[in-house]
Amino acid sequence: MDAGKKYCPWCGKPLTTRAEDGRVRLYCEAEQRFLYENPVPASTAVLFDDKDRILLVLRNREPGAGEWSLPGGFVENGESPEDAAKRELLEETGLSAYGPALIDVIYQESVFYGTCLLIIGYSFEGFSGDITPGDDASDARFFPLDELPPLAFESHRTIMMKIVSLRG
Repeated sequence: MDAGKKYCPWCGKPLTTRAEDGRVRLYCEAEQRFLYENPVPASTAVLFDDKDRILLVLRNREPGAGEWSLPGGFVENGESPEDAAKRELLEETGLSAYGPALIDVIYQESVFYGTCLLIIGYSFEGFSGDITPGDDASDARFFPLDELPPLAFESHRTIMMKIVSLRG
């Protein structure tokens, strides 16, 4: 429960707490409803080139500025996690991907965002375009699996290792 939330986001009245389903939850007396706190979804894209190298981006924003990660970001309203992975890939690398397959969903607590995240990893069977770093990436390139740099997020390493093991 986020102790920092003091007011109802719908009516602005002070929040209290109440027990429900064995948990103490934030509650709005004025609205007579619980405020459910849920993880925030984010999607990542895993791409391999024809030399079996994996695509990474060098982040230029926090969290993880100056570190490598999979291309990805938050799922926005009105888009599926799969579409978010494609959009983030295009924004960060200039590449368009096709043939998505779900790899895994990783739960991660984030001190930076002050909430929990669900990291949804997708692999893609192919892509088109030329690498052009953009958005919040200062570089993007393919790395051999035995020459990976340190990664900004453990969840990305977990997703990468899972797809590597699935590919054999």
